[in-house]
Amino acid sequence: MRCIWLLLVLCLVVPVRGAEEEFVGPFPSWRDLKRDFGAVGDGRADDAPALQKALDELTGHEKSCVLYLPPGNYRLASGVRTQRKAHTDCQGIGIIGADPATVTLRWDGPAGGTMFALDMWYSKISRISFDGGGQAGVGLQYGPAFSTYNEASDLRFRDVKQGLVFGAPDSAGQAENAVLRCSFERCEIGVQMVNWNSMDIWVWYSRFVDCGRGIHNQMGNWHAWCNVFERSKIADVSIVNLMAFSVANNYSRGSRCFLDFSSGHSWGSPTSITGNRVIDCTGPFALLLDNAGPYLVVDNQIRLAGAGRGIRMTWADQVFCGNQYSAADAVETRGRFRQVAEKVVAPEAIDDKPPVLPAAPPNRGRPVIEVAAGTNGQAIADAIAQAERLRGQRPVVHLPMGNYRIDKTIEIPAGLDVQLVGDSAGETGTRLNWTGPADGLALHLAGPSRATLRDFYIHAPNARGLLADATDQAGGRVFLDQLNTNGAGQPRTPKTAALRVSGLERSDVLCRSLQGSGNGGCWVEVLGGPQSDRAGNQVSVFTGATGSAQGQYDVRGGGRLVVRAVYHEKSADALTGLLLNDRGTLSIDATRFSYATSATKPTVAADGFSGLFTLATCLLLPVDTQETCRFELRGDGSRASVMALASQFWVYQPGTSADTVWLNKATPPAKGGLLECNINTSNKEAAPKGWEYLQNMGDNPDPAKSAKGAGLLEDRGAISDEAILTHLAPLRAARAWLPTVAPGVATDLSVYRVMVSGGGEASVEIRK
Repeated sequence: MRCIWLLLVLCLVVPVRGAEEEFVGPFPSWRDLKRDFGAVGDGRADDAPALQKALDELTGHEKSCVLYLPPGNYRLASGVRTQRKAHTDCQGIGIIGADPATVTLRWDGPAGGTMFALDMWYSKISRISFDGGGQAGVGLQYGPAFSTYNEASDLRFRDVKQGLVFGAPDSAGQAENAVLRCSFERCEIGVQMVNWNSMDIWVWYSRFVDCGRGIHNQMGNWHAWCNVFERSKIADVSIVNLMAFSVANNYSRGSRCFLDFSSGHSWGSPTSITGNRVIDCTGPFALLLDNAGPYLVVDNQIRLAGAGRGIRMTWADQVFCGNQYSAADAVETRGRFRQVAEKVVAPEAIDDKPPVLPAAPPNRGRPVIEVAAGTNGQAIADAIAQAERLRGQRPVVHLPMGNYRIDKTIEIPAGLDVQLVGDSAGETGTRLNWTGPADGLALHLAGPSRATLRDFYIHAPNARGLLADATDQAGGRVFLDQLNTNGAGQPRTPKTAALRVSGLERSDVLCRSLQGSGNGGCWVEVLGGPQSDRAGNQVSVFTGATGSAQGQYDVRGGGRLVVRAVYHEKSADALTGLLLNDRGTLSIDATRFSYATSATKPTVAADGFSGLFTLATCLLLPVDTQETCRFELRGDGSRASVMALASQFWVYQPGTSADTVWLNKATPPAKGGLLECNINTSNKEAAPKGWEYLQNMGDNPDPAKSAKGAGLLEDRGAISDEAILTHLAPLRAARAWLPTVAPGVATDLSVYRVMVSGGGEASVEIRK
């Protein structure tokens, strides 16, 4: 009895660590560049032929979908590439190095050459250094075929002209690509988009040192979040062509310019610039906002050096709120603007210490339980049972490339810190196929959950894909990175959702680079709990992209959701992108709605809605239709406050005005209004007042001489400074965070690059 009691005590005191991101691998199912293809990696032998042979094999998924590069200095006397000829070629593959500190591709080829050309999609390249030796033209280039759902992570680029390039003028676009924890040293351009359809490039937690430009779009668009820039010679981030952009929580020191949007276009691009710290720019202005915008500039801190000034405003529309400057007269005001709660502070009041960026995830050498490729759900359940005996060690259950038949729910017990890891989330990688009853459930995480899921695909077209329940505890965290979730194909009653967050009041949910489609239901739905009015948690979507949905977002029962920097693709049959008819808070910025439009259905509607709804720096673009997107407020408006702030409407037909895009039909009228919004148009007749407005632009080119341009919309609604602060409060409070060690937290669930196709009431649900 004494021995049993001692064993029980020892089990209770085993420390349970939180879900800090880790690297796991290599696994037996991965191919090895040295072992299997004869690479040397000594810095002298030419390893390009061996690497090319490995890539050629990888393309077809015959033996593996992952290529592992062990430590080595791999000399490349010529460039290497993958080639896509069929739909599944280069789909769902991984090119993974041991560690960027120990794996280097070193260029020894002709000047101006491209080291690595990737024609792949639904794939990942990670943990490799690219040394251009001052000779390489491009380190890593995506294309020429269209790609989406890629990840470039923990890559280091040094001494190349262009580090990471998405597309080329004569290639297809490279969209929805996460750039995570990369570094760029002494590059003319660190990250560049070179195609109109190279959109949704999400650059997170990356470092740019002594580059000409850090992030730049020749065409396409990017979103820059939580990066560090040091001593950029031209600009940290710069924009030549147009879409929607967000620049959030970055740090800059000693660069000539932080943000350069001085291209002089007469069309605008809604741009959200929030929470950045800019220290001692060396040029005349830290931010140049010459494009038509509109701009939302919030909570930035700018410490000025010498005679430099903080911001040159645009000649168009902008809203400034809560920014701090180390000198008076830091902003050259122009155009139509609103300034709220701006401050001048002492230089020492602005913290000049750079943030600590996350390093490449470490390999902790966890115990691994291998599941035979292509077996069934019972084999996975048996492996999870083995992992139960290793609780506290973050054991790995590995699912190699293959199709797994799942006829009953796979259960992960509460508190088990297991890592369920596949080889790839693509349909040709690790695929869990539901073969059980309709409306069943493929994977259940009993709560509180401390599991980590990575790199696999749940295909459950007639069932629910993933449910995590009992997830709501003080300090609880659910981190969903590059989750790709798709809802039921056809509308159902009650309404379905691709992602549903239900009843949480204490645990945070952060979706980073969320992707997928709502299809016949809502894409993201947040349901409040009984104490939602006093809830202290947040549910956020920071960067992402989606296709069709019967309403992209919904908040009900007091649910609260913040959405930033998302692209919504054309929806063929769902004309209303947002319909709010319950109670809650929904705040959206830097988001594009590309939607079919109609004379009878608004793009955005609030019908008897109770709560706060904000749409800021959003682009509303009709696709294959001519009607202008519009807001329509209906029903009882007594408890609703709705604001379109610094947003842009694309217009094809004459007759557009504030009164045609903003219809407040609610009784009594809803609070809020239309503020600092404008239009883009290629039809001068559609915006005669706009063309008149643009005739006087000071030192900038006169867009009235162009074939196309922007125009302003009159404000609607009596909007006070207090109302602006109220509507911006959810966006200002929403915070980005990373999984870290958290021993005292009950729910600590992390999901990385998991795809879910479901047909049940919710494809993925996070439940109280």
